[in-house]
Amino acid sequence: MKNASEYSKRLGQLLRKLRPQVTVPEPPELDVVEQIIHSFLCWDTSRNQADQAYSRLMRSVVDINELRVCDPAEIVDVIGKGYARAEERAERLKASLNSVFRQHHTMDLSCLNEMSKREARTLLDGFDGMVPFVSASVCLLCLEAHAVAVDDQLHQRLIGDSVVDDESTVADAQAFLEHQIRADDGYETHFLLRAYVERPIKVTLPAAKFKKVKTASAKKTSKKTTKKTTKKTTKTKKKAGVTKKAKTTKKKVAKKSTTKKKVTKKKTTKKK
Repeated sequence: MKNASEYSKRLGQLLRKLRPQVTVPEPPELDVVEQIIHSFLCWDTSRNQADQAYSRLMRSVVDINELRVCDPAEIVDVIGKGYARAEERAERLKASLNSVFRQHHTMDLSCLNEMSKREARTLLDGFDGMVPFVSASVCLLCLEAHAVAVDDQLHQRLIGDSVVDDESTVADAQAFLEHQIRADDGYETHFLLRAYVERPIKVTLPAAKFKKVKTASAKKTSKKTTKKTTKKTTKTKKKAGVTKKAKTTKKKVAKKSTTKKKVTKKKTTKKK
């Protein structure tokens, strides 16, 4: 990301302003599959809405396996049609749960605790319907892996406060944050950023000062123009030098011819 050092400073300023205003909760007591469900409900909504929707959803089914075979329309009826991205959310959730069952023949993913953090995240990202926000949330909250969950609403808020580049994607912002935030601070930062998006917290950051970065094409064109101008100047200098030499040689020739005329005149006078 261009101007990464300036964005890094602004991220640090943002987190320092958020810490006194946010109380970080205790870790949730959910297993991996339960956290997948909760994170899908939290994606592009608030944690409060997700908590309520999760409670309603789990009360409406006997177990997670029954939720897996539910029609997406039934899930929408439970969480509410006014829920953000209700239909897409329900379809993606069902697809992910079915993917878990097809690959593992159970709705238990405790095997992820025995994998490396990278392998576990790769497996989660490979489930049908999965979104990076959900897999990152599960890795952070269940597997204690370093991850930063970024959804569209957080991305837009960060752009608005010039904490990430306005031309960045959600994936760009997630990669930038994971690079800037230490693994030990990941859990706290997750809830600071969720509160930053979900609650009307006023955060005033100083005006951004970004350096203008020249593109490679602009640099090439500038080099070409300078080369052309130097070539032209050298050519004109050479021409000027040639013309001066020509003038001086002409003058010398003219002087020689005049001296010859004077000598011939003197010779003619002697004969008389």
